[in-house]
Amino acid sequence: MNTKVLATLLVGLVVRIEIASFAGHPVDMGLFTYSARLYYETGRFDTLFPSLPLVYYVQLLFYSLYAVLRDAGFADRAFLYHPAYMVEGLILRIPSILADLGIFYVLLKFTGKLRYAAFYLLNPFTIYLTGAWGMYDSLMMLPLVTGFVLVARNQMRFASVSFVISGLFKLFGFIPFGLMMIENLFQKRFKEFAVQLGIGTGLTALTFAPYFQSGLQDFYVGFVLRFLGGSGALSRSYNIIAAFSGLRFTGSSPFAWVAGAAVIGAFVINRRRSTSSLKSLLLWSIVAAVSLNIFTQSQPQWLSWLIPLSILYAFITQREGLANFSYFFGVTSTFLSITLLQTSTYLVTGVPSALFSAFEGLPDALIVNAVTVLGMLVMLLGYVFLKPTKFKVEVVVLTALVYLQAYFWFTIMRIIVI
Repeated sequence: MNTKVLATLLVGLVVRIEIASFAGHPVDMGLFTYSARLYYETGRFDTLFPSLPLVYYVQLLFYSLYAVLRDAGFADRAFLYHPAYMVEGLILRIPSILADLGIFYVLLKFTGKLRYAAFYLLNPFTIYLTGAWGMYDSLMMLPLVTGFVLVARNQMRFASVSFVISGLFKLFGFIPFGLMMIENLFQKRFKEFAVQLGIGTGLTALTFAPYFQSGLQDFYVGFVLRFLGGSGALSRSYNIIAAFSGLRFTGSSPFAWVAGAAVIGAFVINRRRSTSSLKSLLLWSIVAAVSLNIFTQSQPQWLSWLIPLSILYAFITQREGLANFSYFFGVTSTFLSITLLQTSTYLVTGVPSALFSAFEGLPDALIVNAVTVLGMLVMLLGYVFLKPTKFKVEVVVLTALVYLQAYFWFTIMRIIVI
């Protein structure tokens, strides 16, 4: 293995493991450890697990290593106010760390450029989410990225399998899968459409098999009503619409349906004009990810989806500036999430505390975050749609100006009070 590749791989791995050994989001890690402990200590299956079942299965598989250690007499230690023990929290994050390494490998093999692969592995935002927070978005992104590579090789059925697996980790993976199905319908490839439908139905049914006896109702309550907003109740949201409506807990905007229809329509039109299936799928998957971050019950970690997609699109369209921007996008997203949404001590100690009062614990911090994120999303779309251009320092200055303007008007002047 090339020395530079090995060094990059080791840096990305060691940093994640070091951070994961003591840091973590107290609420999310508390839920994950509760569900794993419930199964291994009582034999009960947590059908109210706060995510899709496939995430739970993967965590239970790796948690078995920890269960063996505990049974052998291993005495784990707690760190400050975290609900998970140190080794316990690390083991729960091993699948996500391995997925990050897998994405690095896929990007490296597909692009042949270490720099592009490093833009993902050494991106502060992916390190922050996997190592410090404990999120599992990389589990979704690995089969997602693999699916696009398979599309590039014209292995459509294998790509469909990969996208469905991605969607069974997080629903976003079903977007490129759905776009492929729509393309088959419009191209009158009904056999391929039927095969895709069978793949999606079969894998989904297999995933939910343990829930069929008594868990579907719990899943409906715990995921469909809570996360998808099927109950009509208020749900957590950090997007621009939620910020300016004065609510931190809000349902999706009705514009989300308009945006979804627009993405599908634009994909169909673009696909008829384009000869590249990969380019169209990537392009409108990126637009769909941006739309979800603006119009739905978005979470900060959803921004990470745009990083590998932007790197892939930058490579196939020779947009060097977009690849460079994806790294800056991650740096800024990390800064905003830590300072405006959590505080710098929260993931380290388990207790929120503003060490830097000029940047943390701000009044109306949610609006400042939403405005800055919206500005970055617009710039990202500019890199995607406009003429390819280099990444320039002016982009950094412009982002800083958007942040400072939002800071001034909404934190100091308080023109909107929530």
